[in-house]
Amino acid sequence: MNNRTASYTLVVGLATAALLTATPAWAADSSPSGMARALERSALSAAAQADITTRARETVRAGIPEEDVEIIIGRGLERGADAATLGSFLETAVRTKQQGLPVRPVLDRIEQGLSKGVPPERIDAAAKRLADGLAKANPLVDSLLQNGLSPGISGTKDAALESVARAGEQAFSAATMQGLGERVRAQGQSLDQFELAVRTLSFLAGNGMPADAAERVVQTGIERGLTERDYGRLERKVGDMVRQGRSMDDIVSAAEREVREHRGNATDNRGMMDHGPGTGRDVGGRGGRGR
Repeated sequence: MNNRTASYTLVVGLATAALLTATPAWAADSSPSGMARALERSALSAAAQADITTRARETVRAGIPEEDVEIIIGRGLERGADAATLGSFLETAVRTKQQGLPVRPVLDRIEQGLSKGVPPERIDAAAKRLADGLAKANPLVDSLLQNGLSPGISGTKDAALESVARAGEQAFSAATMQGLGERVRAQGQSLDQFELAVRTLSFLAGNGMPADAAERVVQTGIERGLTERDYGRLERKVGDMVRQGRSMDDIVSAAEREVREHRGNATDNRGMMDHGPGTGRDVGGRGGRGR
């Protein structure tokens, strides 16, 4: 080996050693590595930083995506969240995952709340409320399935749990959800149609429609066999009228007319899902992500 080659080898070796030294110890232990600089820049004490690092590692090991852990901690620190609140975010996600419930809605609520600048304490409370709602929705949906409601397409149960949980946040009772489910089953429809109906119920109530009117509109929609496209059109109509400042009496009348005059029927639309253009899960404001 000549002197030039030896010098090059020495430089490469020293550079590699420096990189290894600069790598956080917890990054090599399957913990989120994107948090290091955010933690170092934060006002948290060394002990608090170490605690968050440990919690992050445990959260990833529990099955929460590393990317989400990084986003929650990074955005949380930017918004001034303290160590206790950050730990609570992670704990809520892990508990939801361990219960076998869909964790994505909880992660979305935390992440989008932080992006919108909602105070961390309010986000924490909202995330816990949604997680509790998912837990309460699970036996209700299981009961409907056990009583003969068709499960529909794969993945619908998670969507149904989320929609029932969000309807609960709009103060709709479990009895109301049960009644809608039984009505869907009686029409020979599936969990898909139940999820659509409940999701639209929340949308209508969230846009100011009285609960009894919203329930009446959705019940008629079930009987008329509305598809996803039909519900999307209904929501757009209501959303447009709200933005135009129309009276709620006018909005309710228009919504009732929309579903009453629908030309399909439960038999024609039995088990059908329309995934055409413009019919995504958040069409017309559906889903309420991050609220």
